[in-house]
Amino acid sequence: MSLKNIRKVSLLLIICFNFCFSQYKAIVTPLLNEEYAKNLIDFIKKAKKSIKVIMFETSYYKEYPESISNQILREVVNAKKRGIEVEIILELSKFENIKRKNFEAAKFLAENGIKVYFDRENKTTHSKLLIIDNKYIFIGSHNWNYYALEKNNETSVLIDSEKVADLYIQYFSQIKKECRIFLAPLN
Repeated sequence: MSLKNIRKVSLLLIICFNFCFSQYKAIVTPLLNEEYAKNLIDFIKKAKKSIKVIMFETSYYKEYPESISNQILREVVNAKKRGIEVEIILELSKFENIKRKNFEAAKFLAENGIKVYFDRENKTTHSKLLIIDNKYIFIGSHNWNYYALEKNNETSVLIDSEKVADLYIQYFSQIKKECRIFLAPLN
């Protein structure tokens, strides 16, 4: 048997094995670099029930109102205004720069009616996860900041699966139990 035929047979066995024994059935769409934000914004605009987010770092830039991260945060606020249930967990970082950025974003979100939580100080929440309508999961390396959304090489995926979403909803709930709600300071 030639090397080419061995590769074909190996590929067919791998596909068969994955098809027969995969734990979850899902549609997975790779989202590379800027594709992530475009798809994310579209899905947030179409949300019908709920949005749950766990984000290591997010930034709200007052000086750059049209930045991609601001667009995402505004769409999350718009979803809340449409009656969508929105909850966000952010990292309470030991790094002052990340902590400051997350607090600024949390303040913007909380002032607009979004429930924002911060994780425990003694545990880093490095996840970058968004669940929409208990079906669509965005997960990968993208933080919600300028570099991740506009400059870096980043890889994420969109997973379309209620069963996989259930797993991540349980994960979200588990982390949320350890968090404290953020209350926006009064001006």
